[in-house]
Amino acid sequence: MTDKELAQQIVNLVGGKDNVNSLIHCVTRLRFKLKDENIAKTDDIKNLDGVMTVIKSGGQYQVVIGDKVADIYDQVMPILGLKVDENRASASTNEKKEKKNIWNSLVELLSSLFMPVLGPLASAGILKGILVLCTVTGLLTEKSGTYMILYAASDAVFYFLPIVLGFSAAKAFKTDPFLSAIIGGALVYPTMVSAYSAGKALHFMGIPVILMNYTQTLIPIVAAVYLLSIVQKYLNKIVPKQLKGIFVPLLSLVIVVPLSFLIVGPVTSTLSQWLADAVLWIYGVAPVIAGFLLAGIWQLAVLLGLHWAFIPIFLNNIATKGFDPINAMLYCTVFGQVGAALAMSIKAKDPKFKELSISATISGFLGITEPIIYGVTLPHKKSFLMASIGSAFGGAIAGFSGAKMFGGFASGGVFGIPMFIGNHGINSAFIGFLISLVVAFSIALVLTLILVPSVKPSKKDTKETTEVTDSNIESPLSGTVMPLSSVNDEVFSKGFMGKGVAISPSLGEVYAPFDGEVVSVFPTKHAIGLKSNSGVELLIHIGLDTVNLKGKHFDTKIKAGDTVKAGQLLEKFDYEAIQKDGYDITVPIIITNSNDFTNISILKSNQAIEHGDNLLNASNQSSDNVIHGTVTSHA
Repeated sequence: MTDKELAQQIVNLVGGKDNVNSLIHCVTRLRFKLKDENIAKTDDIKNLDGVMTVIKSGGQYQVVIGDKVADIYDQVMPILGLKVDENRASASTNEKKEKKNIWNSLVELLSSLFMPVLGPLASAGILKGILVLCTVTGLLTEKSGTYMILYAASDAVFYFLPIVLGFSAAKAFKTDPFLSAIIGGALVYPTMVSAYSAGKALHFMGIPVILMNYTQTLIPIVAAVYLLSIVQKYLNKIVPKQLKGIFVPLLSLVIVVPLSFLIVGPVTSTLSQWLADAVLWIYGVAPVIAGFLLAGIWQLAVLLGLHWAFIPIFLNNIATKGFDPINAMLYCTVFGQVGAALAMSIKAKDPKFKELSISATISGFLGITEPIIYGVTLPHKKSFLMASIGSAFGGAIAGFSGAKMFGGFASGGVFGIPMFIGNHGINSAFIGFLISLVVAFSIALVLTLILVPSVKPSKKDTKETTEVTDSNIESPLSGTVMPLSSVNDEVFSKGFMGKGVAISPSLGEVYAPFDGEVVSVFPTKHAIGLKSNSGVELLIHIGLDTVNLKGKHFDTKIKAGDTVKAGQLLEKFDYEAIQKDGYDITVPIIITNSNDFTNISILKSNQAIEHGDNLLNASNQSSDNVIHGTVTSHA
C-alpha cells in the first residue's frame, strides 16, 4: 500500500474529511480531533498495513504510524483540504467548540505549547551533551572556534526560550505570534540582562522594577502572552477599524511589556522557583522510592497523556537550577522498553512480528518508543509489564546515585546520554545513571525471555471478514440514477469509500433500502450508515459538503441502533433549499464493505427511479456478464 493509499484509508475510516475538526502530528502519531469518535472504525484502522494502533487520549483520536508519520501527514492534509503548516505542527478546519473537562484542556494547552519546540529542544540538548563529552575527552576546548560556534547552536534555543515559546504560546492562546516573540525578546534584551547582572535599580514611571534574568525561562513568557491575548481582544473591540493595523500592536506592546517587567515576570519567576524547590524537596526526601515509582509507571503515564504535566517541570528545573533529577530517573524507561522488545524479537516465531519488533528495537535505541509500545509490548501486555518492572529498578538506581540532566532537554535514546555528564565530568552520579540504563534493559530483557510467551504466526494471514450473503438493495430515494464516477468528489467518484451509485433526488425523502440496523447517523444529519441483515454495509450521503449546513434543512427520523424495515422513512430533507444555499444535492450510495462481495451490480443506470425499486445487487456468485470485483450496469 502506498503512502497516499494509506492516508486515504485512514481518512475514510475516521469518518471522512467531514468528521475531522483538526489534525496535528508528533514524532509517531497523527493526532485527529474528530467531531464524533463513534463514527471512526477503530478496529479497521488498527488492521491497516502501516498503522500500529489507535489510542484515544486528551480529547484526541491518535493513529500511531511510527517513523513515517510525517510522510502520511503530508498525504492526509490535501485529502482533508488543508494546507500543511510550515512548522508541521498543526492545521485545522472550522472547529466546533465543545465542552472539555479540565484535564483534557490542560493536556491540550501543554501539548500545544511544548510539542512544536520539543524537537529543537531535544536536538540542541543532545548537541550540548556531545560538546561536554568532547571537552571531557579533550577533543575540543571551550576556547576553540569550533566549540564556540557549535555551543552557540546548542544554547541559543535555551537562552532565547522566551522568544521561541512566544510563537507556540501565541498559537495556543490565539494571538499575534510576532508580538508574542517581541515580548519574549524584550524579556531577554541584552540591556535588561546587563542591568540585572550589574544590580542596577530601575523605575518605570516612578514604579520600581524588580529586575530578573529571564533567559532560559518558560513560565513568564507563557503568562505574558496570555495577558497579550486578553489585551488584544479588548483593543480590537475599541480601536477603530481603520487604525487597528498600527495602534493595536503599538498599544499592546506599551501595555504588556511594562506589565511583564513590573508584575508578570517577577510573580511567575518566583512561582517557578517555588515549583522547582518543591519538586527537588520531594525528590530529596526519598529519591530511591521516587525513582522506583515514577520510572515504574512512566510509560503508562505516557499512554494516558499524563506526561505532558511533567515536561514543564523538567524544563523549569533546568531554567531555575541548571539541572533536573526527575528526567534522569525516567530516562531508563526507554531502555526498559528496548530490552523487552529485543526479547520479543528473539523469541518471535512469526516472521512479520519479528521484523516489526527488530525495527522497533532499533527505533527505541534512538529514543523513539512508540513503535515498541504500540507495536510490540502493549499488544502483548506481559512484556509491557516486564519493561515497567525493569524500568522501576533502573529508576531506583538513578535516584540513589543522584543522577541529573544538565543544561537541556533529553527525549531519550543513546544520543542523549552525554547530557547527564555535566560540567564536572564523569563522576559517580553519571556512572550510576549508566548503570540504571543497563539494569532497566537487562531486567526487562531477562524477565520477558523467561515469562512472556513467544509470538506465533496467526492462523489467518488476512483479517477475517464479515459473513455476507447475496442481497438486492432497493433505492432509498426517488430521482435519477447516476454513475458514481460522475460525482464531483473524488472520495466517492474514485471508489475510495467503496463501490456504489449516485442519485440526483427528485423528492426529499430517504427510505430504508433493506431490513437491517442503523449503524450511524451523522450529527449534522447529512449521512446515514446502515447494515442489512444479510451483511451489506451501506452509506447514504445526502449532498456534497453539506456537513457545513450543520443540520439545517434536514429532519432525521431514526437514530443509531434502531432496527429498520425496507421502505421505512428514515429522513426528510429540503433539497431545493440545500441547492439555494449553494450545495450539490447529489446523493452517493456506497457499499462500504465492497471487498466482502465478489460482484456488485447496478440494476438501473442513467434513468429515473422510485424509492423501493431495485437499485443494486451485491453477490458472491460468479457471473458471465459481471466483471469480478467491479461494478457493471444491467440497465
